Amino acid sequence: MNEKSALPRAIAVKPPGRPPEGALSVPGAKSLANRALLLAGAASGESRLSGLPGSDDVRAAVAALESLGVAVRRRGGEAIISGRGIDFPVRKGDVPVGSSGTVGRFLPGLLAAAPAGNWRLIASPQLSARPIRPLLDALRQWGAGLEAEEADRAFPLQVAGGGLSGGDLAVSAAASSQFASGVLLAAPFCRRPARIVIRDLDPDEVYIDMTLDLMRRFGAGAEAEAEGGETVVRIDAPRPYRPADFAVEADANTAAYFLSLAAVAGGCVTVTNLNPRSRQPGVRFLDVLARLGCGVETVGGGVAARGGPLPLRGGFALDMRAMAEMAVTLGILAVFADAPIRMANLAHIRGHESDRLAALAALLGLAGVRTEESPDGITVHPAGREALRPFRIDPRNDHRLAMSFALLGAAGAGVVIDNPGCVAKTCPGFFDLLAGLGVSVELLP
Repeated sequence: MNEKSALPRAIAVKPPGRPPEGALSVPGAKSLANRALLLAGAASGESRLSGLPGSDDVRAAVAALESLGVAVRRRGGEAIISGRGIDFPVRKGDVPVGSSGTVGRFLPGLLAAAPAGNWRLIASPQLSARPIRPLLDALRQWGAGLEAEEADRAFPLQVAGGGLSGGDLAVSAAASSQFASGVLLAAPFCRRPARIVIRDLDPDEVYIDMTLDLMRRFGAGAEAEAEGGETVVRIDAPRPYRPADFAVEADANTAAYFLSLAAVAGGCVTVTNLNPRSRQPGVRFLDVLARLGCGVETVGGGVAARGGPLPLRGGFALDMRAMAEMAVTLGILAVFADAPIRMANLAHIRGHESDRLAALAALLGLAGVRTEESPDGITVHPAGREALRPFRIDPRNDHRLAMSFALLGAAGAGVVIDNPGCVAKTCPGFFDLLAGLGVSVELLP
């Protein structure tokens, strides 16, 4: 499950000879897939999952479960997980989490809730540099034994089993809602019912709802309500997870790249398996595409985007907190607008796979695009296709940067992307799908 991507050292992306036309299906959503995998691994019995993407994050979840002795039989996008609850067969040793934020932030609570065990979670340098303290501080309120080996690094992380007390707990979602989800996923195993107060949660945040939906699917009793500007979740405990069957829907964030291609390069692109009514935040980007002037419509069981003549319609500001994963993509689209676009409430993406605000500004500068960066946002000024120059980027091992800047290359004067294999975090076949729509993709030695 740890095979490396076969992508070359670099890829050149150039504009298509004609406006892109075509239909495609995209991989399943890693955010849903990893929640489902870990819940299935913590349930007692056999769960069947379908629609799993072949991404690095999913491989990380499977590798972590297998290191704990959980049997995972996978064939393509389907998997059968034989869970034995949180009394994991392997009670001591290293547990790899790779670069997956979901695995690295969701497993500590589940392991701490186990009746016994001592594990050492190890991660990539990239994930080790990302924050985790809000999660540790929260779980320690329930008596969790958690200790980072290095004061300034999230991993390696020592986790001791022994159970969680339950009761009242407060957790901040300011840096990431994953910290709150990590607490919620462990809560059904507490010794008594849990009341979790989630602070600093954006009112448009939906990942918590996605977590609770999946927990209920696996048998948890969970209720959430707003109280005084905070979200309060009550969890029945002890109430272990039951096995379940679950189909992972298409990744809306991944779909947005291909729909955005139509917006900046013309033509019509249809993502055949995107559910426009999904809870995923990426679905909201369809409204952004429409605001920019792209034609967006539901077609059968999917969504089609049709581009018109440039420039796109700009001249607006947008709070991107709820769609933070698509901020870099909107920054690319802004290059082709008729007026600047300002994105705000994005301070937290400075702690993602890269400092995405700083990276967006620096890499757009290589193409000749002017930006204005602030602590929590960025303004991108239009450049127009004719003003762009060919450029080369190091995407900083960040899949969002690599995929977004591929769009700029396809709609502008071309781009060479080093380390294109980083797209395997969410969409290993990204460049093949792009080429299938007519974009020139050349593998460089």
